Amino acid sequence: MFNRPFPMLYVKDIEHSVKFYCDNFNFVLSYLWPQQGSLEYAFLRLSEYGIGIATRGATKSLLGKPLPRQGTPQFELCLFVDDTDEASEHLRSKGVKRLVLPMDKPWGERLAYFEDPNGNPIQITAKIT
Repeated sequence: MFNRPFPMLYVKDIEHSVKFYCDNFNFVLSYLWPQQGSLEYAFLRLSEYGIGIATRGATKSLLGKPLPRQGTPQFELCLFVDDTDEASEHLRSKGVKRLVLPMDKPWGERLAYFEDPNGNPIQITAKIT
């Protein structure tokens, strides 16, 4: 029945968000819609997985209503990494805003939080070995 998740992020500036995720997290742009004119949707692939990025206005035509008020996080993305500290330093060197320093959690992961251009939190996490 259900076989794989496909997260969607709704953003204010789609071109900026696509560049942010590709430049900082190694996502690869693999699809745009429409092909010409004002961009409304992009699919970014990371390994065998991916995320969709759409303009906030696209929900009006899809859902018949706009998204709730902008300014509050609408989504959290979690990315598994090999080394949380190394990934954290990589993101800091690129100027990505860090929200939480790397920390060990009792469930056996080391995580840190960053923020995307739309105020959504991004968790980077690795298993503690």
